[in-house]
Amino acid sequence: MPDSQVSVSNTDALDKLPRLPTRAWVSIALVLGTTMLNAFNDNLLKMMLVGLAPKVAAGTLGSNIGVWLGAMILLPFILFAPLSGYFADRYSKRSVILAMLVAQSLILLMAGLCFHLALGDLSIILALGAFFLLAVQSTFYSPGKMGILKEVVGSRRLGLVAGWLQMVTMVGILAGLGAGGAWFDSLFETHGNAWLAAAEPIWWLFGVAMVALIAGFYIQKTPAHPEVKYRHSLWWEHFTHLKESLSHPPMRRAFLGNSTYWFVASMVAAMFVDIGLALHPDQLHGGAASASSKMTLMVGIGTVVGSLFISWVNRRSLQLGMIPIGALALAASLFWTGLMPVDSAQFEWALVLIGFAGGCYMVPIQTFIQDTADEEKRGRVLASMNLMDSLAGVVAVLVLAVLKACGLGFQGQFWVLGVLMVVATVYIVQLLPHYLLRFIALAIVRTIYKVKSVHHERVPKDGGTMLLPNHVSYVDAFIMGASCTRQVRFVMWDALYNVPAMKWFVEICGTVPISPTRAKDAIRTVAASLKEGRIICMFPEGQITRHGMLNDLRKGFELMARQGDAQVVPVYMDGLYGSIFSFEGGLFFKKWPKKLRYPITVYFGHPIPAKQATPEAVKAQMMALSAEALMNRREFQAADDEEAQQITANALRLMEAEWARAGDTLLCLAPAGSVIHRTLQAYAEMKDRLRVVMDPENLAGTAEATVIAIGGADLEARLDAIPEWKRLGKYAMLWADVTVPASENTTIYRGLLHEATGALLATCVPDPEMPENEKGLQLGIQPGTYGRLLPGYAATIKADGLEIRMLTPKNEGPILLAGITLDERGFLMPRPPTEKSPTA
Repeated sequence: MPDSQVSVSNTDALDKLPRLPTRAWVSIALVLGTTMLNAFNDNLLKMMLVGLAPKVAAGTLGSNIGVWLGAMILLPFILFAPLSGYFADRYSKRSVILAMLVAQSLILLMAGLCFHLALGDLSIILALGAFFLLAVQSTFYSPGKMGILKEVVGSRRLGLVAGWLQMVTMVGILAGLGAGGAWFDSLFETHGNAWLAAAEPIWWLFGVAMVALIAGFYIQKTPAHPEVKYRHSLWWEHFTHLKESLSHPPMRRAFLGNSTYWFVASMVAAMFVDIGLALHPDQLHGGAASASSKMTLMVGIGTVVGSLFISWVNRRSLQLGMIPIGALALAASLFWTGLMPVDSAQFEWALVLIGFAGGCYMVPIQTFIQDTADEEKRGRVLASMNLMDSLAGVVAVLVLAVLKACGLGFQGQFWVLGVLMVVATVYIVQLLPHYLLRFIALAIVRTIYKVKSVHHERVPKDGGTMLLPNHVSYVDAFIMGASCTRQVRFVMWDALYNVPAMKWFVEICGTVPISPTRAKDAIRTVAASLKEGRIICMFPEGQITRHGMLNDLRKGFELMARQGDAQVVPVYMDGLYGSIFSFEGGLFFKKWPKKLRYPITVYFGHPIPAKQATPEAVKAQMMALSAEALMNRREFQAADDEEAQQITANALRLMEAEWARAGDTLLCLAPAGSVIHRTLQAYAEMKDRLRVVMDPENLAGTAEATVIAIGGADLEARLDAIPEWKRLGKYAMLWADVTVPASENTTIYRGLLHEATGALLATCVPDPEMPENEKGLQLGIQPGTYGRLLPGYAATIKADGLEIRMLTPKNEGPILLAGITLDERGFLMPRPPTEKSPTA
């Protein structure tokens, strides 16, 4: 369906879109803007009270304003969490956001009047009441703003947008706290009137809030859920909803992790008020509010950076492996902060690190909760999360009071929090070891390889799925893991699985072991994982290519997919042949990498129902994907005409085949300027340490068995006229049209050059070196054929011949090779007269 017609409730359809509709991005921008303003208003009003109350209120009302404000912030989440969840579930989340923007404007107007009237303690009490109402407004706003994200962007982009939401929330908090303290102190020093210093900023807030209200009407409409009914018991179902959310182990762990963060954040925020008063005890002058604001600002700057960083990390998919890393970093930063004097620059930098680590720890947890919650219960779940976070905040304030009563200073308070995060880190690592290891492994892979995914939206979002990629190198599994948004499990022979040094790692990674000697058990094992809704990757070739081209596909995956009722997704990894982990040059590992961040592109095919997923169907898609990959190569940008593109395409395809190696000499026995000559020149420019000569006399000084002769139909006669050929020759390659019959001569490797287009379609290559027990499993030459079909072509067997497509970007074809067929190993050969042709 067109992008503009995708319903916001259809998250699967949103995930499959290559890009979101403009309307969705506008809505997200407006939600982020109103969220930032909401956080700004809350915290600016808070700082007005922090600065004002100690100067105008008597007794504990002024001296303990930080405790009062902490209670006012947390109490609404405890009292109204179920009701706020009900509204977010029952009504359109856009409607909830708009209602809360109206409430915000009215509450700010009330707070401004309290300060303007200057009624002493009564004004402070009334202003605290307004602050309480603003906290109530935030309680109802929170599940609406968080719940609307998935409805507008879907699951795949949720990690990215959730990071943005956390970032703008922190920007709003920072700006409110930073501007609030500084603004109040500046006005107080200028006018000497604390009431005026508190009232003036609130009037400005009221005006901005009205602008935000108008903008809110442009947020995209989201669906309501009238089936969610109101019940009087909602008023006292606080802990029923929380218990329901905690009954699911993954959600329970996420809730505990998130509440741990808010325990730390609430205690640190309360400590900042005490530290500010300790640094500026004289209440006749400003400074305490600004000091508290500055400390919060430093944490907030770190959180903004951490949130942006985690959004970038989550740009492809949610990376839960960042949670234990963030927890450990948060523990370390808390210990470091405790070592620094509170009036030092080092203390401020330590606070930045606390914020950064906190963002890396908390954003993935909240994203997981938003994504995992059922759509019709998402508001309730998020409200329950807020309830538990608020309870954690209350406990944090009580713990801080106990620590202060015991005489524990600021250093000890930070260290207590550090110990708590160490315990949390150990707990999380035990729960998420596979996510942590996967994240570290993929981070290493992405450092070495630049992995790009194409058509990743074709991979089913859930349900049993089997990925079937080509097998090029020893790092293919890691490349697949880095390219897929879902967590991929890989099939491994049990002989490797049971190696003691590896078993702990592969078990954590969820590898599926199978035995080559117990085929039925292997099929049942993989099918069971597929039935559980997992995504399984196996390499149907069963071996790493040693000649660079696709091998025949083994049939075991068919029964696995059918018994597991899974979708099958063919995959083609482009660019891996030539890396140090491939067999390019006849060597695994024993070669230097050509560049860091080696570019790899992974192309995902269309899902195939299990019953239709035959080796022929899968291989046809693999070849089509290889052709698409070649058409997207940047080398074509310099080739501005069809003929030049064809020469470039020939050379690129030869780069994917193991036939010439560094140090070889290519003896071109075709005419100068011919397709063969130009192809060899282009190939030599792409490959290191290779030269092309046309005159046999230029072979003087060439090492023995390092010359490859390439020519057309007269190649054999030309070689007979070269006396030095038997000593210097490595092998010879005859590239000619189908008018030259396929030969049984195995000393001259046959290739197929399409005369009309100049496309080099196929070539034989030397049989690759194989381990002793695998001799004959990969053939480079087959007598009586025209050679192996080169990578980068889509091919279909037709009734009257072989159709080949995707020749170049300027000439996609097709061309028809009459009387030619393609065998299961990829060799082009004359079709036997008795062979029955498949239907087109």
